[in-house]
Amino acid sequence: MRKRYDKIGENEVIKYMLQITRVDILDGQTLDIELSNGHLILFDTQRLPKEDHSYDSLRDLELLPRPSTDGQSVYWRDGPRIALGDIMTLLGRQDN
Repeated sequence: MRKRYDKIGENEVIKYMLQITRVDILDGQTLDIELSNGHLILFDTQRLPKEDHSYDSLRDLELLPRPSTDGQSVYWRDGPRIALGDIMTLLGRQDN
């Protein structure tokens, strides 16, 4: 049975197809994210939306604690979580 993607959003397709296999911190503020297809994402946490106050606890830190992943998102123990699709969307923005 063939899956249909035309009824779901781009972020849902990304989430369905890719998995986060590893995440770490570089230089205290940059996420080093490895995907199931072997690609790496270097995500500067300064790109996190400032209007979303759930990330305020991270912004206050000079060095971020090591994050974890459940395959679909990056999260910090007792802290915020960001989905892979949201990371991809933020990377695609030119205004940051």
